[in-house]
Amino acid sequence: MLDNIKYFMCLKSVDKCIAENNFDLALEKLNFLAKEEFRPAETFLKRGLLCRKLLMLEDAYSDFTYIITHCVHKEEAYYERLKLNFEISNFYEAILDANKILGWDEDNFEVKRIKFLSLVYSAQENVAKDYILAIFDFNKYKTIQFLFNEVAKVIAGDELAKGLKLLGVIDMIDRDNPIKLLKEAGIYGIANQKEKQNEILKKIDSVFPKYFISHFRFFDMYQDKDIMEISFLLELAIFDKQNLFAYPMKILEGYKNHLEGHIIDSKECFEEAVKINPNKPEAYILLAQTFQLMSGYDNPEYRIDAEKNYTKAMEIYKKEELDDKAEDMRRQLKHLNSNLMLR
Repeated sequence: MLDNIKYFMCLKSVDKCIAENNFDLALEKLNFLAKEEFRPAETFLKRGLLCRKLLMLEDAYSDFTYIITHCVHKEEAYYERLKLNFEISNFYEAILDANKILGWDEDNFEVKRIKFLSLVYSAQENVAKDYILAIFDFNKYKTIQFLFNEVAKVIAGDELAKGLKLLGVIDMIDRDNPIKLLKEAGIYGIANQKEKQNEILKKIDSVFPKYFISHFRFFDMYQDKDIMEISFLLELAIFDKQNLFAYPMKILEGYKNHLEGHIIDSKECFEEAVKINPNKPEAYILLAQTFQLMSGYDNPEYRIDAEKNYTKAMEIYKKEELDDKAEDMRRQLKHLNSNLMLR
């Protein structure tokens, strides 16, 4: 007759056998404990984990399911069966287990991740798309970065079909995403489907300019673009073989440095942008703002540089007959000089 002391001594013996790779003896001892029906939740869980390690997957599934259907303490068994279902491609069952777990553990990201992937691999891409966007609060760029990470994982495991499915979700969220197309071409290259690979590579050349222009607008960059979006756009520089977008790329790089607190690097980027295209006002404005910020760090001489750049932007706007924007620059200059008078 088992009691707690004998039971825990036996479990210690099982752990010792597993540590010494004596799996047959460990399994024999666990089978004995299971027959005794003493603390079944712990026994069946340990045996299920060992069976999974030994690739006795049906036995592992049976043990986790026994706990779920017969025992009071079943949460851990649900987690393990979820992972097992996903591992053996029981995607519909994995979704059901994930839903059950999220009922008491609603913030568990790994469970949400498995549910999302199970939705994709069970051909429920539309549901999967809405689900993953909701997880990231409909932040398109965070969602896409997550998806690219998942694509990298399945490609590393030579699961190319899964990679294509995930890239399909990206295409649903961000139509003709050039980085998505590049990764898709890479998968077909690995699969030695050269004709398909070349077809996609040709598409990238035509898609990239339109895609970049539609996603890069100076007037909303300051308010709407976060560090994730900027990093994402900077990745697109790999497609700009003719260096057509050197100016906006340099602006983005400078703005990213600014958000990350690298003010000197930011200033240098905006100065380079001015050299690339001295007829555009955005770099002058950002450079003026940077000098204005630097003048607050006991460097009043930078105020003169800020004034010069605001003035240059104002002249460009006047030349383009953009009177409202020219007036904005005039107000910036007035504000700059009024701050000087207060010192």
